[in-house]
Order: sequence, then structure tokens, then C-alpha cells
Amino acid sequence: MALQGTIKDFALPDIFQLIGLQKKTGILTLSNKEDTVTLKFRIGEVVGADNPARTLEDRLGEVLVRTGVISQAQLEETLKAQETTLQRLGHILVNSGLISEDELIEALAIQSHQIIYRLFRWLDGEYKFDAVEDLDYDQKHFVPIGAETILMEGARMIDEWPIIERRIKSPKMVLRTTDAVAGLDLGLEDAESLVEEDLEFDLGFDSDRQAQPEADEPAATDEVKLSREERQILTLVDGKRSVGEICDLLALGEFDVYRMLADLVTRAFLEEVPREQLHVPKSKEGKVVGKAAAIMVQILVAVGVLFAVAMLHSNSMTPWKALAAQPATDQFRHYASMTRLEKISGAIQVFYLDAGTLPRSLDVLAQNGYVRSGDLLDPWGRPYQFELSAGGYRVLGLDGAGEADSDLTVSRRLSESQRLMLAADNPGS
Repeated sequence: MALQGTIKDFALPDIFQLIGLQKKTGILTLSNKEDTVTLKFRIGEVVGADNPARTLEDRLGEVLVRTGVISQAQLEETLKAQETTLQRLGHILVNSGLISEDELIEALAIQSHQIIYRLFRWLDGEYKFDAVEDLDYDQKHFVPIGAETILMEGARMIDEWPIIERRIKSPKMVLRTTDAVAGLDLGLEDAESLVEEDLEFDLGFDSDRQAQPEADEPAATDEVKLSREERQILTLVDGKRSVGEICDLLALGEFDVYRMLADLVTRAFLEEVPREQLHVPKSKEGKVVGKAAAIMVQILVAVGVLFAVAMLHSNSMTPWKALAAQPATDQFRHYASMTRLEKISGAIQVFYLDAGTLPRSLDVLAQNGYVRSGDLLDPWGRPYQFELSAGGYRVLGLDGAGEADSDLTVSRRLSESQRLMLAADNPGS
């Protein structure tokens, strides 16, 4: 019997957890009013991601042409050969010597990850999982993606999108470089790549590095550190290209591009081109998403997870019920708690951006609509602890046995200027 329902009733993270922990093999189809996506699972791992309207091979060919790896003429010749041989596009490109196997593996990984992680921004839709005995996939060039990896990265993306969208408001947004870029050497020869690292925003919340300079005081030219990808992005920003067009020109995932653009805006290397200075006719572009809309996106994405946990003991139709008696249920709750902690931390950061100070308690977040009151309880029904100090803050949770767990603790440090602001707001502390 197929597993099916709506994302509002059984959230996407829960679907991935269920398939991953039970090591299912089959095809998951997700659809909403705008799009349809199919994911192939083999023994609980994603081994394929596709969109019937624009297949992965179509995307692959387009990306390789846009990024200059192959020409349009070479792509058309390859497509003709594909019609004759019925072989995969990537297989033909590699055998023809047009791209290397490593280039193909990287391109497939970027495109498939982008398809998967866009799903985490869906607010509604339907899903259906059809189990099969076995399925075929490109074992040579597609690296299986574990469900746990998808869940952790997806949770981080959901947490960071509201912050990104405060800087990068729309794919139609047009950016230009500031005077701070004028003296920079944007040569790519000696630039180190940071795509594989965990890039963090320069908001002063980084717990592992010293705080960066404030946005209106960019670092001196000889101290500026830019990754290869950041330099590449700066060379593409010309005051005319939209954010969406810049994404299309880079062989990077959409999320990584948006995140680096947001960071460059924060560091005052980029700024938005005022609408009146754009040499394009006014379109029907929607109004800028404000505080309420940005927070609502974050809250609605979390509703499905919270509903599934809340119905764990009372809804006999939910797939969680079938696993309630198994030890894996605590692992579900552990993952859900990690995700919820990151959401709370994200809400604290958004509150800081809006109010200029940190909340005195987590209840303040719920009272002002940044989270629901239920978000402040862990999956076992216990309240999260919040510790605020002059140096930063911590949000702490406990594991299923009621013990402290480093995985369930989120700590953030404040920059020097933020500490001074906090001290001024709390003169008695």
C-alpha cells in the first residue's frame, strides 16, 4: 500500500525520516499547484531527483552551456546522438570527451540537491510514495544522498532563508557593487574556495570566529578575504543582471548563491539598485516581503513537523503511529528537536534585526509572533531553556532520557558592538 497524503498533515522532514530509517526503496512523488518533483530512493537514500516538466538531463545541458563548459552546438549534437543511442546525456558527454567524469558528478550533484532543497520551501502540496523491489539509477555518476544529510541541510536552509530574504528580497532584485569593491583584486587565481565550508552570515552570531566589521565599515582592502565564489559573484554583478540571472550563470546551488549575495550585501560590498534607476519597464513584481510574511514562511514550514509530533499518540492514520513502539521514535524526536532549536535560534536572530536587542525570554518570541508557543516545547513536551548573558545566548534542550546533549544546545556569541547595545538596554546587568 502506497504512503500518501498532504504536506500539511505529514511534513516533508517526517517523510524523509520515515523512508530513511526504514530503508525503503521506491519513488516519492510530490506535487503542488506550480510544480511536480519525483525522488528515487534506494535503501533509504536518494539516488535520483527529477522534474517531469524539466528533467535533470535538460537542466544538466542548460547549466553546462550557461557556465561555458560546452557550447550550444555541442549540446545539440549530443542530444541528436542521445535520440539514436538512448544513452544518458551525461554518459555521451563523457565518452565524447566534452566533459570529465568529475565535472559530470559535480553538475548532477548540484542540480539534484537544488531540486531537493527547494522542496523545503513548499508550504503545501501532496505526496505519494510507491515502494518497489529495486530501481535503476546512474550508479557511476550519481552519489547517493542520505536522508539524514538532507534533513540536517534542509533544516539549516529553512532556518537561514528568512535572514537571507531580508537582504535578497526577490530573484528579480538587481544589485550593484559599492565603492568598497573598487580597490579589490578580483583575480581568481589565488582565491580559496569556501563552498564546501559552512559559510555563516556576518551578523555577529558566529560562535567559532571573531566578529567581522560592521556592515557600514567594510574591512580595509588588504585585509579583505573573499572566496573564489564570492569573487566570481562580484565579477557578475553589473547593476543590470538580476539575482536569478546571476544564479543561472554560476555552477552553484541556488541557496549557496543567495547566501553569499546576502553576506556581500551585509559586508557593504553590494547594494540594491533603486527601482527608479533600473532601465526596465515596471512589472507586476509583488511588494517587498515584510516582517510578518518572512516570519510566516518560517512558521508555516514548521507546522507540518509540529502537527505530526502532536498527533503521535492520538492519530492512528499517521505513519508515526506505526513506529511509536520502536526505539527509532526517540531518534525521530531527537532530529525534530535539533530542527526546532535551530528555528528558535533563527527567530532570535530575526528578533534582533527588528528590535536591535535580544529577547529577555523565549516567551517574548511567541508573544510577538516570531514562533508559535508550541515551538518553545521540545518533542517530549518540555520547555527549552534560554540563557542570556553579556557575551551572547544559549538555547538548551534535553534528550529523551532528560540528559544534556551537545547536539541539543545552540550557542551564539555577540560582537563587541552588540554587547554594548545589550548592556545599554540592560543597565542593571
